Amino acid sequence: MCAFGTGQRSGHLDRRIAEGRVALDSSERPFRYRLFTPKIRSCQERAHRLGTITGNKHRSAARRAVITGAAHGLGLAIARRFAADGAHLLLVDADRAVLSRVEEREFGGRAFAVVEDLADTDAGKAVFAEASKTLGIADTLINNAAWSFHKPMLEVTVQEFDRVVAVNQRAPFFLAQYFVRQISDASERPLDPVIINIGSVNALAGNPNLVPYAGTKGALSAMTRAMAVEMQEVGIRINTISPAAVETYVTKNLIAQGVIDPAKLFEKYLIRRFASCEEIADLVAYLCSGAATYVNGANWVIDGGYLAQ
Repeated sequence: MCAFGTGQRSGHLDRRIAEGRVALDSSERPFRYRLFTPKIRSCQERAHRLGTITGNKHRSAARRAVITGAAHGLGLAIARRFAADGAHLLLVDADRAVLSRVEEREFGGRAFAVVEDLADTDAGKAVFAEASKTLGIADTLINNAAWSFHKPMLEVTVQEFDRVVAVNQRAPFFLAQYFVRQISDASERPLDPVIINIGSVNALAGNPNLVPYAGTKGALSAMTRAMAVEMQEVGIRINTISPAAVETYVTKNLIAQGVIDPAKLFEKYLIRRFASCEEIADLVAYLCSGAATYVNGANWVIDGGYLAQ
């Protein structure tokens, strides 16, 4: 239930083009997949190679990851979890607070940040232009950023509906598109490229006042399955994680506002507490590790038993 910040961008794409920071020719041409022909001859060898990079196949190894919604909450926890395994990171958020996160000691100077509002139609291009400069070829994309609001469906405006679709569904699609392009075009491809989409249990169970949000998370899960089929040609794995109630600064604010009543909320749960961001981040790390090379096109529900009843 992490919501994406709504801070201002640090410059429009036109300014980036003027500064020579974005190349138009590489992404505007018609795209065709280049078939994936790995040098590694077997799945077992691939898993072994991934596991021995760090000596532990359950670690996420030294990945080069783009993480959206990384200024706070779940995105920040995922970034810190990857940093613990030595990853190089590009943290993306609309909140300018993301710029100061990279200075934290635990990132070890291996993290970069960019301020982008993912509702912008050019955000995917701008993010991967920055990724190319800071990371080279990214081998991991974590589509964590989201936007939401609590409102009866009869009160939802067109502007609100369009923004939640833009951030929660359109942005992950085009970020994934640019991710695939840069891998397909690479002369030397990453060993096990992975996309993780952060969905929601609200896509699987109806809850009031969240209709647009639930719709986008359902679409994200459906896109994951379809993308897994299409991306197998370039050797990219993609999975969804659908959490239930996660303790973030957003949920704390909703509790303070009376929007969420924890006692009433947890009546439907077998494990009657919020999940921590770190618990979700551990699952993300597992799905990006050498232990999960056979996991593809799946939706991993982590909900404290919410859907069991």
